[in-house]
Amino acid sequence: MNRQIDWSSIAVPLDVADIEMGSHYLRRWLAFEQTPQGLSFQCQTAGGQPVAVQVDVVAADIVRFRMSQEEIRDRPSDMLLQASAGQAPPPFAVQVQGESVTLTTDKLRLEFPRYPWQMRAFAANQSDTSLPFFRQQCYDRAYGPYYEVAPPGFDQGPHGQTTVRETVAVTPGEAFYGLGERFTALDKWGQEVVLWTADSGNVSSPRSYKNVPLLLSTAGYGLFVHSSHPMVFRLGSESSISYSVHVDDGLLDYFLIYAPGLKQILGHYAGLTGHAPVPPKWSFGFWVSRAGYRSRREVETVVQEMRERGLPCDVISLDPWWMGEGPWSTYEWDTAAFPRPAEMVRSLRKQGVRTCLWINPYVPAGTPVYDEARAAGLLVTRPDGSASPVVEAFAGQDLAAVDFTNPEARAWFQQKLRALLDMGVAVFKTDFGEQAPVDGVYHDGRSGLEMHNLYPLLYNRTVFELTEAYFGRGLTWGRSAYAGSQRYPLQWGGDSYSSLDQMACQIRALLSYGLSGAPFCSHDVGGFDYPPQAFDHSERSSQWFLEDCALDPVVYTRWLQFGVFSSHVRAHGKQPREPYACGPQVEAIARRYLNLRYRLLPYIYSQAVRSAESGLPMARAMVLEFQEDPTTHHLDLQYLFGDSFLVAPVVRRDHRCQVYLPAGDWVAYWTKEVVRGPRWLDLEVPLDTLPLWVRAGAIVPMGPEMAHTGEKPLDPLTLELYLPEGEASTAIRDEDRPDIAVRYVRGPHSLVLETGPSPGLVEAVLYGVRATTARMAGSALPLEETQGGQSVRFDGTAGATIEFQLEV
Repeated sequence: MNRQIDWSSIAVPLDVADIEMGSHYLRRWLAFEQTPQGLSFQCQTAGGQPVAVQVDVVAADIVRFRMSQEEIRDRPSDMLLQASAGQAPPPFAVQVQGESVTLTTDKLRLEFPRYPWQMRAFAANQSDTSLPFFRQQCYDRAYGPYYEVAPPGFDQGPHGQTTVRETVAVTPGEAFYGLGERFTALDKWGQEVVLWTADSGNVSSPRSYKNVPLLLSTAGYGLFVHSSHPMVFRLGSESSISYSVHVDDGLLDYFLIYAPGLKQILGHYAGLTGHAPVPPKWSFGFWVSRAGYRSRREVETVVQEMRERGLPCDVISLDPWWMGEGPWSTYEWDTAAFPRPAEMVRSLRKQGVRTCLWINPYVPAGTPVYDEARAAGLLVTRPDGSASPVVEAFAGQDLAAVDFTNPEARAWFQQKLRALLDMGVAVFKTDFGEQAPVDGVYHDGRSGLEMHNLYPLLYNRTVFELTEAYFGRGLTWGRSAYAGSQRYPLQWGGDSYSSLDQMACQIRALLSYGLSGAPFCSHDVGGFDYPPQAFDHSERSSQWFLEDCALDPVVYTRWLQFGVFSSHVRAHGKQPREPYACGPQVEAIARRYLNLRYRLLPYIYSQAVRSAESGLPMARAMVLEFQEDPTTHHLDLQYLFGDSFLVAPVVRRDHRCQVYLPAGDWVAYWTKEVVRGPRWLDLEVPLDTLPLWVRAGAIVPMGPEMAHTGEKPLDPLTLELYLPEGEASTAIRDEDRPDIAVRYVRGPHSLVLETGPSPGLVEAVLYGVRATTARMAGSALPLEETQGGQSVRFDGTAGATIEFQLEV
């Protein structure tokens, strides 16, 4: 949906006389003072206008930079944790050396020469001052004294508004990540990224449902722009030696986070904006959905089919037709199509299936719920007091948005949803949120321009906090997000077409969102929309024709394999997305992978806890684990799932897949073959196979096959040990029982495995090593051969120590 190319602006000669020198960039500091938090500068632009700059020490490795032509004042923030407000900063020192000021902490050193203005950042112990890890750019020249990219400063908009600009120098080979869920290449260098929340319509454009103004650099820093105003990051789109950040506001406000590793940057970002809580354990099971189920009979038939066919399932999600044919949302059941809904929800729950209901934050005019909200002043309004309309065609043409800055509106919205929780509903699919009115004035005085990007955060927070108060653990299934949304998990990837190329874009987006501080995210297995070729003939693109469009078994199978190795897995789309809908072959493959998913729940939940504690995503881009290997910097179609699994979804119709294995030993999951990296593999992969490897040294806990997450205790517990070397340990976490500690130590000819108390039987499986004997408390245990390895079984209720003698 790009505008047409303006060829007249391209086909002109470069005339240096037309290049303006400009005068609105920061040129010098005139004076400074040390404050309790850091430094306050009185600065001047090249044109002589006064500028205030404030640099506050937040932590030994984090500083906050603010710049404005007006007085700098603290603003309330929905993005930042408020618990740290008012805390004393860590120790720092200020020195003046000639015409330069230096601020030093235990980890950072910032230099501020008087002229020309430039902030340069070094590690505190770095003696070489020729290569700061971060420096503002003031030397990106176009011709003579003119600038290709002007230094940090201000721009004048077409309507007279002042906007701010940061300009940063780039080190050759530097790579950049983050900025939210982006469907483009993972490394953002060479892209122009607009941060403006939009209903993207597909997953292949530069638009995004989830914008997060966090930029990670392999040079060793993160830049978190603390603003919800529209933003543009020009990352090599206007210069090869600089990038610029433009904010449609008069204040530039960002946190500069120093850390040599991307992992540490994400941890610091979580410290600023909040760690994600661990979602309920049942949410890690399989979700089945469709756009949409139109009756109670249809819902109950799907659940019956899933159970009778032996397909695991924990959640069935109902799209808006539970409220009838629209307009939406009214938050009331269509009892003609769904008679006695509470009875239905209870019946599903007895079968181990929870119910998720679709909602959005908009109310349609002409309905009682609209009149109620309008009369109480709970909607976003224009300055004249009229309701500010939402432009969103799916749910209706005449919609208004709930004003979540109004405490009474939040309470009213939660009360509507609480009635549904009372009848047994478990979670809400918090769809939309990207269309917050720009011309609105919100209850707390903020403008529509400031609130548009932020609206998804407030919307999902309202619903999450309700479910958290009601159940003790909160959960949403949201589409839109902003900085801080990781506190209210989780989100899914939006509306994709049913095609392999859109699936590839979804992989990139999942990894990009993870590199933006969100540990948990999902996507629509099979793709949300019809295959793109279904729309080839407009005269045939009627609803009946689309509904008869054949399902694509290859797309569904490959996408399900990818979904099983995502933090959460839901099949959803306009066509049937139940695993049996594509025929017996796909159903058999789906059953195999869903059973594996449920067996891996001890691993998955344990990794989820670690992700919540660390701020790391469960689906990790290769660069996050192997940053020192430059080959990984651009890999965006393979990833690590937790600490141990390397996953390479197949996204080609010819079933070929190229995979890079970093340095070290890797065990092919299906064959148990050991492969040593670094190396590239060029594979042809059958439809029933997902390329999958396990890292050497890994301990992978597994449980029994189950129909739903609460069906059985962790008995037997299987511990798979892959190429055990040296020492390794893990803790198997759960929400309703104590941790189970597992540890091994390998010697020259022995392997000792220690396990804490577990619910019952334990099976230990060795891959990559061969044992001759196994003993527990002095008694021999029988060693059994298994595919590619050996196993022993023992009673683990009191904990155990197993001693293996290894083949020489």
